[in-house]
Amino acid sequence: MEGILLEAGFLNSTMATAGLLVLLAVALGGILFGYIADEEAKGRPIDWLEEPLTMGGEPEQVVKAVLRKAA
Repeated sequence: MEGILLEAGFLNSTMATAGLLVLLAVALGGILFGYIADEEAKGRPIDWLEEPLTMGGEPEQVVKAVLRKAA
């Protein structure tokens, strides 16, 4: 009987810790999105959001495929 109570207590603290981490992640995301919105409202671009990641090497040329009608 004591084992069931101790196991439930451990599970409750684990779930509380996981919930706290999720809440912290949501709060940090809200702060980040608020900062981005303020900067965009002031007209200042955020460089790391504007450009995609660059890939090394030469870009590949796109070859146009010839499409034929089906019989």
